[in-house]
Amino acid sequence: MITVSATVLNDAQKFYPYVKQRLAKHKPRTFRFADVPARKAAVLIPFFFKDGRPHLLFTKRTEKVEHHKGQISFPGGVYDLNDADLQETALRETWEEMGIKPEDIAVLGRTDNFLTNTHFMVTPFVGCFTYPYPFNINPDEIAHTIEVPLDILLEPDIFEMRQWERDGIVWNIHYYHYLDEMIWGVTGYLLSNLLSIVFDIPRMPGNPFDN
Repeated sequence: MITVSATVLNDAQKFYPYVKQRLAKHKPRTFRFADVPARKAAVLIPFFFKDGRPHLLFTKRTEKVEHHKGQISFPGGVYDLNDADLQETALRETWEEMGIKPEDIAVLGRTDNFLTNTHFMVTPFVGCFTYPYPFNINPDEIAHTIEVPLDILLEPDIFEMRQWERDGIVWNIHYYHYLDEMIWGVTGYLLSNLLSIVFDIPRMPGNPFDN
């Protein structure tokens, strides 16, 4: 059940405080199997308003990147020792990939940590920026961007979940079908997690968290 009214969904002045409030009430959890050796990473889940509707910004990765080639993702990457914290990692990587300056992003909160099957422990931060924006996309990492209206992602018909086993672990893989694109894998899971926390969309069966 969606807990936010259409009035809030269609008004940036009400929508962003609503998202921030919901995230503030949520205590971030860590995906189970957290004891598996993993590299720290962070992503930004970026909201923006376009044509009076909230959208999420995704990127399509090139075939040149080391991991998750050709997949749809949120901007982000691996923690660097020069980063003050994981939030700085998310903002730095967004700047490097998309050209969105850290000072132009308002961080609204964070969701739950997620362990990928490639052994990255990902910490997602939710933020927003003013659109349109003069992106400066890194062509070595990003093939193109994808702008998806939030109300489309809330529709049940575009979502499906399949189970996949690797190294004795059963993973629930989340898929979102949008136009000719497939949002799945890590990004699909992080999207479902966000929608469950902020909008009470029941797409997270069971309890995949340690705490």
